[in-house]
Amino acid sequence: MSPEAKAAYLAERPRCELRCGRASAQVDHDHATDEVRGALCRRCNSRLGSLEAALRLPGGEFQSLAGDLHRALWRDGSANLAGYRGDFAYLGLTMKEYTARLRKVHELLVLPYVYWAQVTAEPFGRGTAWTKIGPLCDDTEARRHLTRLVNNTPPPHLWVSMTREPDDGLNSPAPRALVAAAGRTEGAKETYLALRRELIDMSGYEAKCRDFADLAVPVLLSRPLTLRQVRDAHHDPRVAMPRTREQLRTLIGDQYGAGWLDLAVRIVLEDLGDDLPDARWGVPSRARHHWLVLFAHWRDRRAAPQAV
Repeated sequence: MSPEAKAAYLAERPRCELRCGRASAQVDHDHATDEVRGALCRRCNSRLGSLEAALRLPGGEFQSLAGDLHRALWRDGSANLAGYRGDFAYLGLTMKEYTARLRKVHELLVLPYVYWAQVTAEPFGRGTAWTKIGPLCDDTEARRHLTRLVNNTPPPHLWVSMTREPDDGLNSPAPRALVAAAGRTEGAKETYLALRRELIDMSGYEAKCRDFADLAVPVLLSRPLTLRQVRDAHHDPRVAMPRTREQLRTLIGDQYGAGWLDLAVRIVLEDLGDDLPDARWGVPSRARHHWLVLFAHWRDRRAAPQAV
């Protein structure tokens, strides 16, 4: 569709067809057939894309919701899909049919691997040099290798990932499909930050840490969190659930943390609903780029009733 045709299509369908109440913003299409299916808001279109991505093997890693669903199957043997019934109906599937297809993809993830990379001043990317071992016998052996690398490796420090990959003959040079668990040697994060300080002016990072403490931390402390949320945000599957608000505050810390920020963004979007500074920020990936304004808006909205 041309830009003009898309604009006309959206004008004819001003509301998201998943009945969330938000304005339509994107023309949704079936990626397998390229046929147009409807008009959706950005948030619903992003969620729908993740649900569909979970039903096919990725060339790299499962991301976002697709990864969450497969990690739930890996950890618990089931995924909570009750909240997506409307999405499945839009796709022409029942929850039972979607679950069957999800499990069929998950059953292909049979090969455990462990990858590790040396901590450098550069963030993860295509240039990251990974070393791997595998395929391994089972998850128990993979977990043993992950624990050994995390606990018994002297410097240089390592980032470590445990994956489940399909048996399709692809010799992937980097973590692929499902990153089931991850860890790092003690001091890895501090080493990374020290190396970054040698390369760049850290004043910007220090300001980001202050903003994180002032804006993101209150969001994280505003409601009870689940153990899964804490472990995913902390990037450590072994961390114990804090028993008190003070323990949670200590665990979060004062340094900017990407996992904690992602969780805070999701909480704020859930709290605000349609009351956003910009309607285009309804998708977590887009809202994350504007977290300073978004979190300040959340803070102001919470404070408003007290000011009346």
